[in-house]
Amino acid sequence: MRPLLAALGTLLAALPMPSDAQARTFSRADPYDARIIAAHRCNSAAVNGGYTEPLIAECKAVYEATILFERFAQASTPAQRTALAIAKSLSMMTIAAGYAVQDGVMSARTCQAIRMMSQPLADYDPAAANGLEPFYQLLVQTRDQGIPKCRQGGHWPG
Repeated sequence: MRPLLAALGTLLAALPMPSDAQARTFSRADPYDARIIAAHRCNSAAVNGGYTEPLIAECKAVYEATILFERFAQASTPAQRTALAIAKSLSMMTIAAGYAVQDGVMSARTCQAIRMMSQPLADYDPAAANGLEPFYQLLVQTRDQGIPKCRQGGHWPG
C-alpha cells in the first residue's frame, strides 16, 4: 500500500500546469491575477527544486499572502473571488505535493493540504471563470485523485 500512497506525490508532481495557450493572459498589474501568478511561480519553483522544505515554506507564504489579500479586498466581484479560489487552491496543491514527496506516503499533513486545496474551490464560479477553467480542471483532478487515498490512509472523514 505504501507504494500506492507514494505514487500520489509523484502524480501531483507530474501534473502539468496549464500552458499560456490554454489559459488566459494574466496581468501582473491586476492584483487578483498577481495572486495566481505568484502561486504558479511557486509551483514551478517547487517542482523544479525537488519540493525542499524552504520551497514549501515559500508556497505557504504565498498562500498566506493570498488569504491576507482576500481579507482586505472589498466588494470583490465573482470573477475576482474565482481568481482567489484558484490562487489559494493552487498554492495548497503545491504544498500537498511537497508533503507527499517528502513523506513518501499520504500523510496527515498531505491530506490536510488537500482538504485546504479543496475548500476554496467552492468559491469557483464557472460563469465568472474567464479563462481559469484549465486551472480549475487541474485542481479538481488532483483533489479527486487525492481524497480516496486520504480515506484509505484514515486521514479523511467518511
